[in-house]
Amino acid sequence: MKTIYFVRHGRTLFNHLWKVQGISDTPLTDIGEQKAAELGAVFKAQNISFDAAYTSDLGRTRRTSRLILDNSANPDLSPIETKNLREVSFGMFEGDPNDEAWGRVSEEMNIPELRGDSPDEIKIRALAALKELDTTGLAESYDDVKTRINAILSVFAHAKEETFLAVSHGLYISCLIYMLSEEKIHVSAIENTSVTKVIFENGVFKIAYIGRTENL
Repeated sequence: MKTIYFVRHGRTLFNHLWKVQGISDTPLTDIGEQKAAELGAVFKAQNISFDAAYTSDLGRTRRTSRLILDNSANPDLSPIETKNLREVSFGMFEGDPNDEAWGRVSEEMNIPELRGDSPDEIKIRALAALKELDTTGLAESYDDVKTRINAILSVFAHAKEETFLAVSHGLYISCLIYMLSEEKIHVSAIENTSVTKVIFENGVFKIAYIGRTENL
């Protein structure tokens, strides 16, 4: 059996300003740094040790993974960076206020239930429409994100290690949950520095729990 602890990065400036972040980047806030360090200590206190660590190649996840590991039982681990853990790309909507970006998709694609504060499940279903509106060619659909998710899951499945830290992003982790549950789990939102545990056993990935900050 293998265990993967998917962690959303610490709170960032764009999270604070309620802006679309995607593959653009802003630094962790002071509270974001604090919570990431505290999570590492929680892992250590609960005797959770990592054989390997992976992180999205974006700055906010790299910083979060370093703070977690520095305060964990595995401070000497060096996280492996991969684009396959990156957040969903929002193309021309990157950096826009959340309400403005999702409101535009809602209006132009006739998705009345879509707003900036809508559950992630609705946003996932709207990604194809957002990609259609994007003029940069950079936006991703849910199917695009699933391709990246399957790529990183294959890495975990074939690795010799058994326990992994994987630091990623909110909507990405919601896509992961939606995919692994065969779209049966209704995803609301993934909080900053929360943990979603996934088990790989007998050739199958299963969700153990979603979005915890304690009792890991």
